[in-house]
Amino acid sequence: MSPRLKISSYVIERLSKIDTTESTGCLYGLMYDGTLLVVGFSLESFETETEKNSYSQLLLNFPAEIELCGVVKFGETLTTDSTTKEILQDVDITDNPLIIIINREKDMKAHFIVHDKFEETKYEVFSPEELWKQFLHVRLNTVLPLRCEATIAGVKNSLQNKRKKIASGQVSFHIDSTQVYLFGVASDVGLTGTSTEATVGELVDSMSPEQPSKKKKYNINNAEILPVSLILKVTKDILSDKLVKTAVKMMTTQRKPAFYISMPLRIDTLAMIHRNTKLLDLYIVLVEAACRSLRLMESVLIEQLGQEGIGDGGGLRLPETFHYLPPEIGHFITKLIPKGKSEDCMEKERRTLHEQLGLPLHRPVFRRGNAFIDKSGGYLVNPHEAMPVQAPKPDVTVALVRGRYAYHHYMQDNFNDDGWGCAYRSMQTIFSWFRYQGYTDVEVPTHKEIQQCLVKIGDKQSTFIGSKQWIGSTEVMFCLETLLGVQSRIIFANTGTELQSYAPELVHHFQTHGSPIMIGGGVLAHTILGIEYNSITNETRYLILDPHYTGAEDITTVINKGWCGWKSSDFWNKTAHYNLCLPQTRPAI
Repeated sequence: MSPRLKISSYVIERLSKIDTTESTGCLYGLMYDGTLLVVGFSLESFETETEKNSYSQLLLNFPAEIELCGVVKFGETLTTDSTTKEILQDVDITDNPLIIIINREKDMKAHFIVHDKFEETKYEVFSPEELWKQFLHVRLNTVLPLRCEATIAGVKNSLQNKRKKIASGQVSFHIDSTQVYLFGVASDVGLTGTSTEATVGELVDSMSPEQPSKKKKYNINNAEILPVSLILKVTKDILSDKLVKTAVKMMTTQRKPAFYISMPLRIDTLAMIHRNTKLLDLYIVLVEAACRSLRLMESVLIEQLGQEGIGDGGGLRLPETFHYLPPEIGHFITKLIPKGKSEDCMEKERRTLHEQLGLPLHRPVFRRGNAFIDKSGGYLVNPHEAMPVQAPKPDVTVALVRGRYAYHHYMQDNFNDDGWGCAYRSMQTIFSWFRYQGYTDVEVPTHKEIQQCLVKIGDKQSTFIGSKQWIGSTEVMFCLETLLGVQSRIIFANTGTELQSYAPELVHHFQTHGSPIMIGGGVLAHTILGIEYNSITNETRYLILDPHYTGAEDITTVINKGWCGWKSSDFWNKTAHYNLCLPQTRPAI
């Protein structure tokens, strides 16, 4: 009997934007409770030998449990050519591989292969909210020592042995901040610290009792991630934090007649699992996640060893792990990037990945700055997403900031700027947006650094540095251009009433560029995150992020007290003069 079929709406929307009439791709999904859930796809060319199994390499970048599950074909006919058959032979997540056909009219039909015959099947569209509500991620972290010859064969053999050790059942796992331990077949006990019937979702809920799962808001920026550690019998000196922190490069040391690698491998990997997964079943998932990460690590090391000068004593760069969650894809992509390797050197690689995943080619997705996890630095990220979802209104266009940003406001960073630093904070919010979108690696500037920038370009006198003088939208424009190379458009509104006439232009800005807008008027500055515009009545509302907030990073207070919220046109002083700084983006990848 073929499984039930559900397809993530992320997949359906992305497939609808693929502009091709004859092409083949791979489908990726996971199984739970007799259901196949399709969560991703890739487009494949299959023109060269290396491209014929590129999907196998791509799969290493996906969270464990996501596997190859079928083929998507753009065209009118339901056929299985040699390439399709070759892909389907690699499907082992289900006995019934899936084939999706999309014709010129973008109509999509799904078929399972049952006893070598096509059986059309109905499918359910899986919404983003349901995806993030029913599934969570386990993040496994550990450090493993690597010592081997600095050769391709040496690296392969060493990492293969490590995979065998992990798969042997001799290792154990500890769920951080709990008493729960998972053991393999080498132990008489499979699970300690909780009931053998307990599920992963129940454990996660018990770890945050103040916020039961039914009250949580589920979206792509609120993914639940359960941290887990691998316990392996190794000496303390190899796993010491000091050694890991000082390993800027994988150093190679010569032992005649060969060179050797001696360094700690940082394993940081994800698995995507249903909340109803029993903790007892989590062990094999974590083993697969660790082995998948080691395979990915192996490919990165071997690629470096193949470069001139690396294998004969030149240092290998330490691979750093970055987890990405592109909003178009709806699942994590993990990339290992050699430490210190410039973004420019990886442009071709990123472009190939964009094309393979059907992503736009005009903005960054896989630069270091786009990474999803552990980047907030204690700031609230995207507080507007905690607001209640508004029902669509007729004749009303809503355009919002695209991507992530950090909320910068008064009194942060142990710095007292109450009463004068609102424009500085608005600029910092904008700056954080460009970092999160991967346009820059430059750190968000401090007030002093902003002042130094303005003095350096001749806009201010040297006495400006260290002062409490205000800045406005023009100064923000100067700093963005000088520090980031970002051009901005300035809009001048003589009154708060006149500001409403620029609503269509603000809609266009958010739809085209998606960056936050700084607005200054009188002695106040604010950040505009979005706009709601009725083209019939001209009624306009603005989504405002207020930098004048002086409290702690408490999302409940920020939302309930209106520090982030929708404001009507009456929010603006009808007689004040307003300047708006609209930062522009440029095509980049």
